[in-house]
Amino acid sequence: MKKAIIAVPYLSGKGGTETVIKNFYDALGEYSNDSKWSWKLISFGGTKYSFWMKKWPKKIYNFSDKRIIQLICYATIMPFLIKTILKKEQPNIFVATNPIIWTLAYKIKRKTSPNTKIIAWYHYSFKKKDVKKIYLDNVDEFWAISNGIRKELISMGVPSKKINLIYNPVSITNIEMIPRNHKQNHFVYIGRIDYDGQKNVSELIKAFNDLKGGWRCDLYGSINLETKKRLLNIASENTKNSISFKGFYSDIWHRIKEADVLILTSKYEGFGMVLCEAAAHGISLVSSDCPMGPEEIINSENGFLYHSGDIKQLSNILNKIISKSQKLPTAIEAYNSINKFGYKEFVYRIQLSLVKD
Repeated sequence: MKKAIIAVPYLSGKGGTETVIKNFYDALGEYSNDSKWSWKLISFGGTKYSFWMKKWPKKIYNFSDKRIIQLICYATIMPFLIKTILKKEQPNIFVATNPIIWTLAYKIKRKTSPNTKIIAWYHYSFKKKDVKKIYLDNVDEFWAISNGIRKELISMGVPSKKINLIYNPVSITNIEMIPRNHKQNHFVYIGRIDYDGQKNVSELIKAFNDLKGGWRCDLYGSINLETKKRLLNIASENTKNSISFKGFYSDIWHRIKEADVLILTSKYEGFGMVLCEAAAHGISLVSSDCPMGPEEIINSENGFLYHSGDIKQLSNILNKIISKSQKLPTAIEAYNSINKFGYKEFVYRIQLSLVKD
């Protein structure tokens, strides 16, 4: 039996990476007929919300949810744990989502488990997160979650033969379509809610200020009081009356009872998982053309792209949707547009990467 380990740092349980890891195991269970491989999740630090790792065979090393203690544990305890794991398990592959974890594993394996292949599975832009060259050099292969990430790695000097394009796994079977209201004016935002950071929600609020006619937007995601106050301070009275902060839900797609369009205003993404999930539920999409991911997901069958930072273009797109001068793609068109990201295709790409010389 060949062994595969997926290693992650502390994760809150609310992010897109957690969804991907949950879907990864679901995809294997549904479509992998390869009994030669066993999979195990190792968490260095634990998690606050554990629903995403529930089905995984796993080992959790709980450190702390306090950042300073986490950093101390990563520097002092984690190298010893990685060495112990590699020596005991002798895995065929060790997949890590964190640069420090995969670099440590790559250096440690030389004496403890030389036949183990170290794979970097990063869920962000390498350039936007300023991943140093040392982290790119200390790894055997990369799993790229978008073609944009693949191109980014090549531009940073990584040989293309070391990169496997796997995308992310999206559940597209037994999905209930979320109803639309047929007025094309019910928007949703799903994700971490910041001001002008990665998710760039202030851009969304500014675009809303220029909307005409009746509309509403439900914003789902974690938000602190200071960020909420700042966003409301730049919102017009009409925008304040038309938006609603709903908070974070792990079962988000069971919470949304109606939606016409999902909007994403990110400055950068690794993939844009929420776009695929929304399309799978029959929701049309509007997103910035940020690196990486949205340009590979959004097309004429599911929605519209605007130039990141161009607030006027975003508001024009939304005004056309509200006025119905721009017809939305149908729910079926949106659903069919993301077939290549489904579990079956994902497992096929993973299996290809595992047999790669």
